[in-house]
Amino acid sequence: SEAPGPEPPPTMYAKTAACVAAAGAAGAGALHLRAQLDVAGKRLAAARAASAAVQLQGRRAIVVGGTSGIGHGIALRLAQAGASVTVVGRSEARGAAIVSELQARAPGGGADEKFDFAALDAFSLPACARFAEEVASSKRPVDMLVMTQGMATFQGYTPTPTEKGGLDEKLTLHYFSRILLARKLAPLLSQSSDGRVLTVLSGGVHGPYAGYATDFDLRGNYSLKKAADASGFYTDIGFEALSAEHPSVAVAHAAPGIVATGWGTELPGAVRALVRLLQGALGRSHEDCGEFMFRALYNDKLGGGGFHLLDEFGEATGQRTALHDVARESVWKDTQAILAKYM
Repeated sequence: SEAPGPEPPPTMYAKTAACVAAAGAAGAGALHLRAQLDVAGKRLAAARAASAAVQLQGRRAIVVGGTSGIGHGIALRLAQAGASVTVVGRSEARGAAIVSELQARAPGGGADEKFDFAALDAFSLPACARFAEEVASSKRPVDMLVMTQGMATFQGYTPTPTEKGGLDEKLTLHYFSRILLARKLAPLLSQSSDGRVLTVLSGGVHGPYAGYATDFDLRGNYSLKKAADASGFYTDIGFEALSAEHPSVAVAHAAPGIVATGWGTELPGAVRALVRLLQGALGRSHEDCGEFMFRALYNDKLGGGGFHLLDEFGEATGQRTALHDVARESVWKDTQAILAKYM
């Protein structure tokens, strides 16, 4: 018989084992992804079935950030249910196109609903205050306030111009503009038989921000993680306080999950390409997300007042951060101090 050949070097064994392990991991990952997508598909079908008969004729919603992404998806779902919708954003051209889309989506072609666009620079706190005051003075009722405005960049601490508030851009869009609008419009929402506020950001998924008492506005020690955590952390506390001030208004902070939108257009090209890849593989469409978020605007369990944290399926979760109770008084006090000049 032939003599056995030389044994492969150990590195070949290691490489082969690594390839086998990688293939196994990829296969397991693909199966897990498929299972996740199957579950999400079933939950979407259930959400659509649950909301199919919901009729919101005679009710009005204001959707800030409604000219793109998640806000657009929620506005479409509201129109489909018969609600009148004011879409709020920066682009008048985009706003006009979406108003036409809402009219086409509404029952009967939108003959009984009113759809309009209002321009707003949400980077400006004075502009947010003026917008809310104009809404209140118009005498038109408001039953729902939805806010989705946001941004995604790698920029460091970047304050808005002094005349716009002088606070970090991310914190302004993700928290201060939203809590200011909600607080200014809460008295009007309180007049509704079922007033609701929905802010879509990171409910239940962000971490605590430990520097809340010493660097509230992040100008002293900024990082991307701190900005993300502070925005969500402050939102939990601020909107919970808002619900206590106006107990008849239901207030919700939701995390939308991964959504296939234009989110991250300001990111570097390579990072943006990776984001788009993840969105394509794992993300739901803006309309599917709108279906899940719509639950906060009609479900009886989420109405009648109180504060709710919602997951990506629009279902309640109690996942407050560890510092929530400890930081509550300090965060709300500092929030009120910043908002005071606009109230």
